[in-house]
This record gives sequence, C-alpha cells and structure tokens, in this order.
Amino acid sequence: MNAMQDQLQPEREFEWLDHVQPVGLIFARSLLKTLGLSPERQTKSEEDSVAELLNPDPDKPALKDAWAFAERVLGWQSKNVAGSPGGAPVPADLMIPLPEYDTMLQPSWAVQGVKGEPPWQLLVRVEAAGVGPDQRGALSGWEATPHQRFERLLRETQVHTGVLITDNELRLVYTPRAETSGWIPFPLRPLGTVAGRPMLAGLKLVLGSFRLFNDSTDRRLPGLLSKSREAQAAVSTHLSAQVLGALHELLRGMHAAEPKMIAALAEKNPQHLYEGLLSVLMRLVFILYAEDRDLIPSKSDGRARALYDQGYSVRGLFERLLEAEARYPDTMNERVGGWGRLLAVFRLVHGACLSL
Repeated sequence: MNAMQDQLQPEREFEWLDHVQPVGLIFARSLLKTLGLSPERQTKSEEDSVAELLNPDPDKPALKDAWAFAERVLGWQSKNVAGSPGGAPVPADLMIPLPEYDTMLQPSWAVQGVKGEPPWQLLVRVEAAGVGPDQRGALSGWEATPHQRFERLLRETQVHTGVLITDNELRLVYTPRAETSGWIPFPLRPLGTVAGRPMLAGLKLVLGSFRLFNDSTDRRLPGLLSKSREAQAAVSTHLSAQVLGALHELLRGMHAAEPKMIAALAEKNPQHLYEGLLSVLMRLVFILYAEDRDLIPSKSDGRARALYDQGYSVRGLFERLLEAEARYPDTMNERVGGWGRLLAVFRLVHGACLSL
C-alpha cells in the first residue's frame, strides 16, 4: 500500500500538467523530474504579453495572429519555420493527397529539425475561424474531425509531432509509430490571466525555442516525447510486478484466514478467485486516488471528514495498522477488523453514499 500511495502523490512542481489534463501519454512526470525540467514562474509581464495577443471578442478566435503568438511568446523564428511569414514555403512532401476523399492534408507551418536529425520535428496546422478540433464535417472533403485529419497527416509524413491551433485551443499532438496517440490541450484565453500562468509556463517549457533547438538531445522536445514513452513502459513493468506481489500477499492472507474455503475455491473456480483478488486491488487504487485528491467524502465539513477518516478511510486504516504492528507485533495475525472496514468502504462507494 505504501507503494500505491507513493505512485498517487501529486507532483506539485508539475501543476501545469494537472491544469491542462493530457489525453493519453505525452510527458512522463518521472522523466521531467529526473531531468530537472520544471517551468519558470510567470510574472504579470509575461501574462500581459499574452493578453495583448488575445482577441477581446469571445465570439472570435482567441488569437489575433497565430504567428505573432508563436514568435513573441514561444520565441520561434521564421527562418526555422517553413510556411511562416518570411519563412520558406512548406515543401510538397509534407502535403498528403487523399484522392478517395477528394482531400489534401497539409500543415500551415513546418518547424525544422536540428542538424543531424530528421528535417522536420514539428508540424503546425492553424484552422480557420469557427472550426472546432473535434467537429466532424467542419472541413470539405473527408468528414473526419480536424484532429483526426491532423493525426493522419502526422503519421503519413512520419513527423509524428504537431501543434493544432483552433479558435480557443492549442493542442500538442504526438503520434508515435505503431502506438496510440496522445495530446495536451492548452486553452488559449486563460493564458493571458493570473490563473493561467502555470499553463503558460508549461507551454513555454515544452514548445519554447530553447526546447526545440538549443537544449541537449535528450532534453529537446522529440527526445522528451520518445523517452516519456520508454519511461512509461518501464513504470508499467514495475507496477505489474508490484500488482503481482500484492495479489500473492492478499491470497496468502485470505488463505491464512479461511484455508479450506480458499483452497476449495482455487480448485473449483480459480478464475473467480483471481478476479476477486484483482477487484480488491483495483478498488484500493481507486479509493486511494480519490482520498489523496480529497474527492471523498463529498462533504467538506469537519464532521463528515472526521467520520470518514475514523471509520472508512483506507489511508487511515493503513496508518492504524502500522501503529498496531509497532505496538503489538506478536498478535497482528489475530487482528480481523481491517477486512471488515475495507468491505464497508467498498459498499459505501458502490452505493454512492459518499456525502456522509
């Protein structure tokens, strides 16, 4: 359970990731922490710089000029971005015809790679006003959403990383070969507010000019994205070993409490036994996650919190068992109240009785 809690502790230094809520895996927090990559604190000056580039009319696209935003906020230079004002034209090999749909997929801009690496590290698509990223049929030809079209473009060109800019959102999209895609949506208007400073800091961290062109290979955007997938695979392998160990430990405890019943169940219906053990572990993970983020109980008054902590909390149960083990090590195998408390909180959650 200690290991579970460690995995679920929020990384306060990566507050920006909690704000933007990534879809799928983009950046592994463990990797960012290992490399010491945390966003710089944004001040009122940076906030005002973004606010100047935003359209005050909420019925119009948030950005008055998408290139001005990329240039002034992210530090991009036209010499490094094909298709930008003053930059080279977008090459033809980045334009993908889909004759079966009477559609041409093409980026608005293409960000050059660093010498010795693939020629393009990032494609950018700026959609017209009124076109939502997930709006089907918004564009002529192929009925796929702009986001789906953009993913297809990234995979066909084998650039794999891109930025999709629509009326109210900037999406960093990653489509690694033979893997599921992921993206991070940065809402544009909040970037010019005090509340949006963490997101602005995160955006500059991952898409700023230094991250694209000047940092070391493993700390630049392509390396971060690739290494994040590798780090996640390593974490998954480690967690699978932890889950297997927890399953064995839970099975040993069940067998010690009811040896005949567990042995008979293992012989007659082992799949049912396995599914039951796994369900217990998944419920524990779910409840610990909710407790660490103060999602339960739903009432925040002192009485409800005290009642839950004293009678139901999994985290509280763990602390009490640790204390009991320190005080009564010789009689821990005779204690039976913990399982009943777990069943109580499981039923509480299942019945949606969390207001207490």
